[in-house]
Amino acid sequence: MGVEKKHFCCEEMRFFVDQNEIGLIYLAKYREFGFEYRDGGNSLQLIRFCPWCGSNLPSSLRDEWFDRLNDLGIDDCVDSRIPELYQTSGWWENDPDLYTK
Repeated sequence: MGVEKKHFCCEEMRFFVDQNEIGLIYLAKYREFGFEYRDGGNSLQLIRFCPWCGSNLPSSLRDEWFDRLNDLGIDDCVDSRIPELYQTSGWWENDPDLYTK
């Protein structure tokens, strides 16, 4: 259960994302860590450093994700044709240029 350990800089980060008690979330398809606003919306305050160990977190790939969908001719907001690969971290994990970015 939970997200694979390889996406985390320390055990505390993995634990708190898995527990979801403090609103820390990981969005695998964008490679983003942040604190979720609990106001009924879906807003996120991105974080760049681990709150526990201080490590730099990987850069977000959100813009790249949208660019790739646009290249496929998919309107990500209304189009249900988003390939399964782009609904997970698989699209960037399989790209050596993005995986190390």
